[in-house]
Amino acid sequence: MRLFVAVNPPVRATGELARATALLRELPGADRLRWSESAGWHLTLAFLGDVSADEVPEISGKLAGVAAGNPPLRLRLAGAGTFGDRVLWCGVTGATAALRRLAEAVRDALDVTDDHRFHPHLTLARSHDGARGMRAMADAMQDFRGVEWEAGRIHLMRSETGFGPARYTVVDSWRLADR
Repeated sequence: MRLFVAVNPPVRATGELARATALLRELPGADRLRWSESAGWHLTLAFLGDVSADEVPEISGKLAGVAAGNPPLRLRLAGAGTFGDRVLWCGVTGATAALRRLAEAVRDALDVTDDHRFHPHLTLARSHDGARGMRAMADAMQDFRGVEWEAGRIHLMRSETGFGPARYTVVDSWRLADR
């Protein structure tokens, strides 16, 4: 199974973002992007890669411990940016320092090493050929400020790729709660 750990925004927040990004799909170059499905929008805390089913109980136990030691977070989807000319993303504001600590706790608990510093974001679209106009799309989203919401759970997610957009399913989930 291809797994990752994520915080999933509520439907109200992703609905607002879907309405805002609908305008982006009309901009030059938008037709050359592979747009993420709003139903699968998430904030990745750690990517685990391919994991065998017999490892899931141990992973679940470790994530339960992380969740028990971290409080719910107040977040808001806001603004946008790019990772070069390959990824268009929506930003996150609010308790981002606590979100970074949560991601670090998840990565530490699961011994995930990543060369990239955690950057809170939600991927909107990808380009395999460096689509022009992606920066203009990010600029068009700079004033976007979604509703504030509580990130109260972390999720162990399964990613299935192949034909069409990636499909994500929740394998397990834990409520965040201060000890």
